[in-house]
Amino acid sequence: MSLFLKISSIGSSVKRLVFPFFSPFLIYFPIIFTIPNNISGDIHFPRNLNYTNLNSFNNLKKEQNQSVTFKKKSISVNKLQSPPKINKNKVDQSLSKFYFSYLEKMNHLDFNEKMRRIIISFLQFEVISRKRFNRGAKRLSTQAEFEDLADHIIESRWFREVIKRISSNHAYGFSEERLIRVLFSIQVASSSYDIPYPALFCLFFQESKFDFLANSHTGAKGIGQLTSIGIKEVSRLRNNKEKESLLQKTATHLNQVYNDPQINLWLEKLGFKIKLPKIKPIPKKIEFTRINSAFIREVGLELVKRGHSYGKNIGLLWYLSKKIRRGRILSERYAHTHKIFSEMLAKRYASSPSSAYNIETNILASTILFDHYYRYRWKEGKEMFNLPEDTRVILAASAYNHGQSGMRRFLINLKQEFPSLNFRDLTAKRLKYLFTSVRLKKAVQRPDYKISETSTHINKIMECSSKRTKFQNNSVNNI
Repeated sequence: MSLFLKISSIGSSVKRLVFPFFSPFLIYFPIIFTIPNNISGDIHFPRNLNYTNLNSFNNLKKEQNQSVTFKKKSISVNKLQSPPKINKNKVDQSLSKFYFSYLEKMNHLDFNEKMRRIIISFLQFEVISRKRFNRGAKRLSTQAEFEDLADHIIESRWFREVIKRISSNHAYGFSEERLIRVLFSIQVASSSYDIPYPALFCLFFQESKFDFLANSHTGAKGIGQLTSIGIKEVSRLRNNKEKESLLQKTATHLNQVYNDPQINLWLEKLGFKIKLPKIKPIPKKIEFTRINSAFIREVGLELVKRGHSYGKNIGLLWYLSKKIRRGRILSERYAHTHKIFSEMLAKRYASSPSSAYNIETNILASTILFDHYYRYRWKEGKEMFNLPEDTRVILAASAYNHGQSGMRRFLINLKQEFPSLNFRDLTAKRLKYLFTSVRLKKAVQRPDYKISETSTHINKIMECSSKRTKFQNNSVNNI
């Protein structure tokens, strides 16, 4: 057989073997280059992060794609894993420039160094949480971004008249550690319970201005202004094994955050000199701690010991302590009362995870209560009110203050007043115009002063948690 015939024979054999596989290859080869990397829907850049410029956005996106993948929903606390090994320069390099332009933009406010650190840590912690633990909080498209929330705080009367003053004067004993614990705890709670972060953030800000000492005239206590009735309801909800398990796993993760070496390295890079506590499991029974005369006398003795003779006047100390717990700022003459009262209350009561004054216990217990109302099935008889998520957030904030019965009546009354109203279209923005004092009073059935207080309270939460318009953002940028 000639060489040519041999080659032809071999070629025919190869063709018969390869061609059945070659045809599908020709068909699918071009498709390989058209399938997006994100076809599974699991990897995306979190939309709830508001970066200062496009270059920062692109740089962080590139780095994040090289390190971790982000889920559309928060990672369940049932899947807690140890964070990756530490790269000592990673945090400083990846975050050193982010959000600092925000401080430059707001420089007219003359931030002192403490407030600069706290604002930057607030703006950056979401990124840190995602990079270290692959866990982040969600935000609805209609809700405020991180810079919006920072704006809301900075523009508040509380910031201008209280925080700027006490953070600048050492005598008041302003604690960076406590405020950092509050901000971290809210973010972790939001992530664990899958609650929109702006809703929870604005609820706690409106309730207490993040002051663990807060004590209303009705007796509500701490960051979430828990009442004795609220604590009983939380205890009832915790009888559900899944809810109790989620609570304890959230506390475990918060402890992991507080004691993570890279988190502490990041805080050190920002200039903090604080030591975050170890978080223990949340006790089954949360004590509704009450301040008594014996405690006030101990505060007085400590004041005298430090050279403040007015500590002997117990009547005056009761008056001053009530002002402090109502969020009032004392004159510089009594500034040390702020410091000593908060230090002693933190040591005596708030250090215990069983106390309603404990920062983490109060925030997590309050989150259980808010989560219950957020997921509550609003209905009349067997008919459900199908409401948008941003509306359910506002109803949850309202029910948090007055229970679900009043808010249920509010919805029923709206249905009777507006028979053609489609509740699927009842957004928070539309609800704001319907949430009048007259309608609220008819539903909640409380005295006028209480209705006015509630209406103002809820409207401020809506204002805080709503996404700012371009006009508002531009007005801030151009100051």
